[in-house]
Amino acid sequence: MKIAIVDGYSTARFLVGELTGRGADCLHLRSQEHPPAVYARAFDATVYREDFGWFARSSHAAAALAEAGVDRVVAGTESGVLLADELNHLLGLPGNAPETAEARRDKAAMAKALRAAGITAVEDTEVATAEEGLAWFHDRGGRPVVVKPRASAGSDNVWVCHTAEQVTAACRRVLADTDFFGTPNHTALVQEYLDGPEYHADSASLDGEHKIAEVWRSTRLPQGNGAFVYDYEEPLQADDPVAVQISAYVKDVLTALGIRNAAGHSELRITERGPVLLETGARLIGGILPHVAEEQSGVSHVSLLTDTLVDHAAFAAFDDTTVRWAKPTRWVSLISDRAGTATTDTWRDTLTQLPTFQGLVSRIGPGKPVPATVDLASSPGFVYLVGDHHDDVRRDYEALRAAETKGFYLS
Repeated sequence: MKIAIVDGYSTARFLVGELTGRGADCLHLRSQEHPPAVYARAFDATVYREDFGWFARSSHAAAALAEAGVDRVVAGTESGVLLADELNHLLGLPGNAPETAEARRDKAAMAKALRAAGITAVEDTEVATAEEGLAWFHDRGGRPVVVKPRASAGSDNVWVCHTAEQVTAACRRVLADTDFFGTPNHTALVQEYLDGPEYHADSASLDGEHKIAEVWRSTRLPQGNGAFVYDYEEPLQADDPVAVQISAYVKDVLTALGIRNAAGHSELRITERGPVLLETGARLIGGILPHVAEEQSGVSHVSLLTDTLVDHAAFAAFDDTTVRWAKPTRWVSLISDRAGTATTDTWRDTLTQLPTFQGLVSRIGPGKPVPATVDLASSPGFVYLVGDHHDDVRRDYEALRAAETKGFYLS
């Protein structure tokens, strides 16, 4: 079995390890000649059987993959979604519905596709000027809105706006900038602000059958200027009534978006209208350690996607209604309260000595700059806490947050 991965960054490195461990050969290609630096510096081409690099034309990429005898093409991260879809289509391989490709990347098209399918969706508008965004804000009676790029990743340029001044500033900021992948934002998306708890559900689909590996509740910290930073996330048991509701909704969303053979990462809020989608990416969730989920629940987003690629019997046998987490688990985003330069690694020692410490990923080290955390991209990393009791996890989380108020990552 030969699997080509487009943009094998972030969580895709674990996918390569899982596939290789199950006997598959992995090949790699890029969707961009120059990928974002945060991706490029962490990429290891040596884990692939072959790295094709970048092709100026998708037809040339398809020809190279056909000659190599590739069986499937997979998006490694958000930037690879459209090219992976196109290559599967050109090669006649199992993929996603080509007619809904735009709705899998463009958030305005995504909401439109849900509405067309009769699925509850966010109200939004696409604007080319700040004045257009402000007019929509006023037409809605001045209720809070979210301004963001139509197609990006992470929390890039996402602004919660409560006033006309904030809407104007946010629209101008987005329209003057590029998205996370370096593409100019010719328009901005203005959406209704959804009030209610936030969740994400991580799925894998095989020939249109969808299964949910994990459902997590997300907590974010508002920054006072309309931006926010990630705080922590905790998983739900599969039989939790909220998880059951989310799973049913997300499976309808995946079908409406034409996701038939791919991973899915869906973010949503539970509102008085029920679940309402924020966005779905036809790819793996970023920023995780899959082994933690596998140890605690028996499955991870990565392992379930791998089943769709190399073990269809295992996917068919997996019952996503019975997933249970053995111990209280919390994913915690690291927050630096100030910018500076890391002088030592003593903060790592402090974290690893926490009684509930289970895993750490960080991109900072001695002599490296540490930005003040203003979004996901500027976070020092993340840590998993797993304990026998919720109070144990909460204690270590609070100890970490207290330490972070004192320049924790600079000492």
